[in-house]
Amino acid sequence: MSRRPKNRGAPPAPDRVAAKAERAAQRAAREEETLQKKKRAVLRRRLITLGKFVAAAAGLLAVYMFIPRSASYSIGGTGTMIEGVQIYANATGHVSGPVIYPQTPPAGGQHNPAWLNCGIYSEPVLSVYAVHSLEHGAIWVTYNPTLSESELDTLRTHLPSTYVILSPFPALTTPIVLTAWNAQLRLDTAEDERIPMFFEEYWRSQYVPEPGALCSGGIDGAR
Repeated sequence: MSRRPKNRGAPPAPDRVAAKAERAAQRAAREEETLQKKKRAVLRRRLITLGKFVAAAAGLLAVYMFIPRSASYSIGGTGTMIEGVQIYANATGHVSGPVIYPQTPPAGGQHNPAWLNCGIYSEPVLSVYAVHSLEHGAIWVTYNPTLSESELDTLRTHLPSTYVILSPFPALTTPIVLTAWNAQLRLDTAEDERIPMFFEEYWRSQYVPEPGALCSGGIDGAR
């Protein structure tokens, strides 16, 4: 009995070819979908990072825009006369004990060998230290504790970044007093136009006993 030879070289049936092509197409589609998902994930991460960067930049800009700016003044004065400024002739000298001053707040006179670090104080400071800072060219801005917060905020806008002391002073008979070495101005409001004039004339004056001496590296002192 004769056997028919197998048809080994015959092409596959059409349905098998179609099935294979369909599987290849599906595999390609899945690979493409996976690739697109990866691209979308990368893009999403980049957008999130960019969004965070933009938000942070906007936050920094907002802080920069609303942060209080320090006022700017020229060092030393030209002898300009300012209405209301009282001029004194207090002597200088170092003492270790308490001092009775003729002005309130003191505008010069004997003082402790240590000076008060310039800055903003929420409590009254010791005059014997603050007067020493005046000797170095600082301006001492004192205010009555009853001064409103809005007035105090306005007062702060006039302050330079250094060589200034701001502190409450309970014994004041006026809301605000600006004091330099042997010069003083009493004010009723923080909006007084003479405040920057006083700073421009007396801030870091070259006519104090110790011009250019430090206003830091001293002590922080409260009563």
